[in-house]
This record gives sequence, C-alpha cells and structure tokens, in this order.
Amino acid sequence: MVFISFNLKDNLEIALYDNELITSMPIDTVQEAIHIRRKKNTQVFRNIARLWDAGQKSHSAQDLLDALHPWREDHNLHFFNVLPYLLAICSITILAFGYFLHPHIQYIWSFLGAFLTGFLAYLLYQSQEPLTQVIRYLEQRMVILRYGLQFQQLPVYLPIHAQPVLVLSKLKQYFPLFNRGTESNEITQFASATWNDGVTDHQVLLFQYHYVNEIPIIQDQNSDKKIIKEIHKDLWGAFIFQMPALGIAVSNQRSRFFAPYLTEWQSTDILINQKLNIFGTAQHQLAKEVSPSVTLKLNDFFQHFKGDLIYHHEEQILCYLGEQNLFQTTSKQSEIHDVSALRGHLRTMTMPQYEKFQQLMLNLIK
Repeated sequence: MVFISFNLKDNLEIALYDNELITSMPIDTVQEAIHIRRKKNTQVFRNIARLWDAGQKSHSAQDLLDALHPWREDHNLHFFNVLPYLLAICSITILAFGYFLHPHIQYIWSFLGAFLTGFLAYLLYQSQEPLTQVIRYLEQRMVILRYGLQFQQLPVYLPIHAQPVLVLSKLKQYFPLFNRGTESNEITQFASATWNDGVTDHQVLLFQYHYVNEIPIIQDQNSDKKIIKEIHKDLWGAFIFQMPALGIAVSNQRSRFFAPYLTEWQSTDILINQKLNIFGTAQHQLAKEVSPSVTLKLNDFFQHFKGDLIYHHEEQILCYLGEQNLFQTTSKQSEIHDVSALRGHLRTMTMPQYEKFQQLMLNLIK
C-alpha cells in the first residue's frame, strides 16, 4: 500500500491508495487523481450551493449562523487544484529540457508537448471565484441582518420612484463638500438605515465618496514634457434626514467654510476653540442653537472623527463627510478554508467605525 500526499496552501492532504499502484501505468495514477479531484471539487460546489441557499433563507444573523452548524457534510471550501499545478510544472519542465536538448531532439516536439500539457492544466484548473463570490455575499448578508443596512437602496423617507443617481446628485448640490476632485466626484457606494434617538426614527444614508484629481508632473527639467498623474481618494459619510435646519457647519479640518456658513462662533472653552471651527449663517442663530451642551457633544464626536459636519440652513438634512471608513468590517478569522472557519468569520465580523459613528452621532442629534 502506497500513499501519495499533495500539499497546497491550505495544507489539504489527499491519500491515494492502490495495492498494485507500483506496477500500474502512469495513466492509471492520473485517472485516479482526476477522479478524486472531481469528487472533491463536486463537494465544494455542493457546499457553495448550500451557502447561497442559507444566505437567502436567513431572516436574522443567528439564523445564518445556525444554518452553518452543524453542517453534516465535508466542510471543505477550497478547490483541489494539485493536478493542474503539477501539469503546469511539467509543461515548463518539458519546455526547458527541450530548449537544452534541441541539438538532439527537434524543439517543435518539446514545444508541442509543453503546449498540450499546459493546455490540459488550464482546462483542469478550477478558479476560486465561485467561493469568493459566495463569501462576499454572506458577508454583506450578515451586515444587512446584524446592522440593518440596505446596500444600494435609498431611505424610505425619499420618494419611492426616485432615481438614485438623481437623488444623490441633488444631495451633493445641497452640500458643496463634494467638489474636491478636478476630474471626478462620485458616490460609489451607499446604504440606507433607520436610527432611533429615543424619540424619533431618523432615515440615514451612508455613503462612500470617491474623487479623482489630475496632477501634471514635469518629466524632465530640461524639456516641457509633462505626464499627468491621477490621484484617487475616498471619503465616507452620511446624510441624516428629519433633522432641524439649524444652518450650522462644524469642522476639525478646515478653518473657513463656504457660503452661507460664513459667521464664526467662539465657544467659552478655549481648548474646544483650538480643536473645532464652528460656523453659521448669523450670530444670533448661533447663539440660540449652539448651547454649551451642544458644544460638548460636538467635541465628543470630533475627538473620534475627522471631517466636516453641516446642518443644512433650509433642508431638514444633516451631512457628515470624513476620513474614517464607515463600511469597514473586521473579523477574528483571517483565513477561510472550510465551513467552520467561515462561520467563525461571520460570527466575529463587526463594523467598529460604523458602530462608533452611530453611537456618537445619536448622542449628538438627540
């Protein structure tokens, strides 16, 4: 009895045994390897189908976790590609030997053998993309179930038949914070949610803002030739609806604001004045709205976040735009090779920046 072990990145070990393997032809070994490969990969595809089904049928985060345990089947979530890798190595080896032995053997035969072996490796190779897609779907599904975020959907506060592109364009016009790019200014990702401050339900639209600047760079100081370099950057923020139209703008990044937020407000706390810049439409409005308690809440918020916050002066909308990635997820599980690891990944997956943002923002607006 002979055991042949193949090791991949996931330390997968496949044992092939046959009492007459030593005396059998190489083709028998290849056929056995192909059979085991097909069997293993078929099981992975069955697991993928079950994962899609579990994600679609789950109505809560716990439902999704329960659907993954107990699994009662092979837990593997990695396609078996040892044979394609070996064939690819054989193809390169044949090509190399043919190059060095071409005075004795016609190189065309080596090239043909290498091509056929490489083509077979290509046909047998199974991409990991189906696994990547289902894991990404389950991650997003867990975020939806755990945090109530609806990706690429507008809040119910807005007109039902409104086109997202038009709505986002209108919101960007309300707040001239979205003109940082010379070439492009787009909201590439958004998600709606509902927050309750203890009294009122607020419709919230989280977003990712991507902008592009083009910078000319002189290639040679002795000539006028320039190359254009594109600088891509991202910011994240939120529109919060059903807010009072206070006409207040606050920032810990900029020292001046745009119209109509041109009147500066000074707090009685010197330290807060050094950290925050508060502007409004008029002094009497600022004196009325920016109370000491509001100033302290703003200070608490901007101790953890870096950016700009505006209460619109006419519309009942608050807008925040800053550097922290509100869609960022973290997990204690770094590698996913089976269903158990996937369950651990989903169970420990959190959105720390979003959680902190929601907590501090609710403290500010209530």
